[in-house]
Amino acid sequence: IPVQGQILRGYNTADAAGVARPGVIIATRPRAIVTSPTPATILYRGPLLDYGNVMIVEPTADVMFIFAGLAEVFGDVGEIIPASAPLGLLGGSSPQTDGEVTSNDQINSGGQSQTLYLEVRDGQSAVNPAEWFALQ
Repeated sequence: IPVQGQILRGYNTADAAGVARPGVIIATRPRAIVTSPTPATILYRGPLLDYGNVMIVEPTADVMFIFAGLAEVFGDVGEIIPASAPLGLLGGSSPQTDGEVTSNDQINSGGQSQTLYLEVRDGQSAVNPAEWFALQ
């Protein structure tokens, strides 16, 4: 997946308000780097409605990966990026300066205060991101 973390809400799962969204929400640490899982073309980068900064990339014709909730975004529209290229940073301030959060114990101990929304669109339809990503 594009950021190390834990799935908080799955595809089309309703939130506390009963709203189901066609993507997943991943909890992660503050200032986590979101990377492109595959080579892709940047279609959009910047603010979008109330989603914060959004990055939309196209890994193949008519397929889009949408990443929302970023504090900062990198790259330029039209740029072709390689796999693992940084797309942006999540917000917050990281109290940990000696290294990254790497174990599930650290992840589950409250170190994850930021969320990334991930949606995959094939043509005009949203599809389950699990078809493209190893979501565990």
